[in-house]
Amino acid sequence: MRDEQYQPDQIGEYGVRAQPALVARMKPQLRLTQLGNLVALLALVAAVVGVVRYPNYPTVGGVGWALTTLACSAVLLLICSFQHICWLRAMKVWSGQADARLEPLMRVSWILHLVSYLVVLLSLWSTISAVVLAGWAAISAVMLTLSLVLMLAAQVTAAVQYLRESGPPGTLPAHMRRLAERERRARLGS
Repeated sequence: MRDEQYQPDQIGEYGVRAQPALVARMKPQLRLTQLGNLVALLALVAAVVGVVRYPNYPTVGGVGWALTTLACSAVLLLICSFQHICWLRAMKVWSGQADARLEPLMRVSWILHLVSYLVVLLSLWSTISAVVLAGWAAISAVMLTLSLVLMLAAQVTAAVQYLRESGPPGTLPAHMRRLAERERRARLGS
């Protein structure tokens, strides 16, 4: 953004570490990671109940798939927690309360957001397999399915929210603003 697009109270003094405009713009991202962390915790609880209630008959296999879903929910909770901690750290830096380099955190955060896709794909496969083997009406099947739905919500709200200064990636309004700005520059240039 150019300086003309900021409000006068959003333009900081030179030499000041605090970036209040950046903090204000990124608060929704921090809230998303908080929400996603809570949802990931609920997914872990549902997966634990699903594993505990899994049928223990000799003819019913699949407890390994249920344990894989449990492991995936635990890994996803760790990823969501890391993303949340990254955002908390960045907010402290951007508000001037701490002085740290964020580039290493940004790199790890971006890698973990990619890993979260693999975790969700593995949990999708393992949950479907465990539910089919346990039977659709079993309590464990319901809890494992609930865990999968909660994991998908946690992944969307926290795990993919990697640390960045540029705002939410790939959103339609952001894309439309970039297109409109490009069109405006093209008209002014010709």
